[in-house]
Amino acid sequence: MSLRMLLSILRRHSLMPTLVLLQVALACAILCNVLFLVQQQLAPMLAPSGIAGNELILIDQLASRQKPWSAAEVRRGEQVLRQVPGVRDASAAFGLPMVAGLVDMSLQGGNGVKLGVNGYLGAGLVKTLGLDLVAGRDFLPDEYRDFGMGGDGNSKWDPGAQQPIIITQALADQLFDGGQALGKVMSDPGDADGHGYRVVGIVRHLLRNQLRLASDGRADNTVLLARRIGSTSMLSFAVRVDPAMKDSVREGVAAAIQREFGDTIKAGLVARVSFYNERRAQAFKSERAALWLFAGVTLAVVIVTVVGIMGLTGFWVQKRTRQIGIRRALGARRADILRYFLVENALIVMAGVIVGMLFALLGNGLLMRHYELPQLPWIYLPFGAALMLVLGQFAVLGPALRAARVPPVVATRSV
Repeated sequence: MSLRMLLSILRRHSLMPTLVLLQVALACAILCNVLFLVQQQLAPMLAPSGIAGNELILIDQLASRQKPWSAAEVRRGEQVLRQVPGVRDASAAFGLPMVAGLVDMSLQGGNGVKLGVNGYLGAGLVKTLGLDLVAGRDFLPDEYRDFGMGGDGNSKWDPGAQQPIIITQALADQLFDGGQALGKVMSDPGDADGHGYRVVGIVRHLLRNQLRLASDGRADNTVLLARRIGSTSMLSFAVRVDPAMKDSVREGVAAAIQREFGDTIKAGLVARVSFYNERRAQAFKSERAALWLFAGVTLAVVIVTVVGIMGLTGFWVQKRTRQIGIRRALGARRADILRYFLVENALIVMAGVIVGMLFALLGNGLLMRHYELPQLPWIYLPFGAALMLVLGQFAVLGPALRAARVPPVVATRSV
């Protein structure tokens, strides 16, 4: 049967095709947006952290009871932690993965692109975090300057001096043509002192602290600044441990923190000492719950769509049983009948998919307006359309096979 004749039949009997089309359009709109939301939840969960998470203990919730801790007390705390059996290295820091607190800044590279990044501060973080340095070097001891989070204890570079900085490979690729960032200078539009940043090292990965932004290629928008912790009222530590001594070393680290800082911690607070992997699992608890919700929605949409198409198509096949018998009597083979219904359904589903993609964009506009979600990328539209086409053909296969088995003798029966 020609395509023109097939379309003519669909126009004359438009009720059933219209119902299938609307069902497919609604399902396509839902699936496109659900796939996008799933990607938004999965992106930070699947993003490589770049750190030795199984060997890293994070310590935070250290707040001074009265006066700020001095830079000397901070250095002594690092030394005490390094002396715990099983500890390989320790760094006081401000801004760590899965720890509250960060430096939020923007950088502009050699290609003119400007990006918002997270900055981590602390001496020796490359070694302590277990970062993979793919190019360049770590900071030199004389390159660090003290940073006091309360405004005290700050030390600055000479006027006009460029600050050393370590960036991720993802940032190098985004800010410099060909990713050739080593030795190049970046600027910070918000830096009142006009200091530039010279890239001295590039690490493979380093997950940013703002997890809600860790998607769409922004998970590694992170830098290390040549700042060591000076006088401060809030303190965090990163501790690299021997993985063979994980169970015992955590207790030793917690005891060392209590001995060194217990008498000066703000009343009611207890230092939180836990492994990075535990923090990450807890941080993504809500994302995992959302994924289960989206999985349920997707499964419900798929089931309703398949059952709906099967029901409508099955009813339509039953109504046209005598017509099918006539075609068989005129010489149509079973394969011809099967192909007819598959092509017919494909045309209906394709029309529904086109309408559904428009619905998906409209639905995403509503989500953007009321829930501040990002715009739906166009790439999700063909993915949703392809999924609906596969589901549609799968759903019609059963009724089409039944139609193909209709014997020619039914053409001689009375209606």
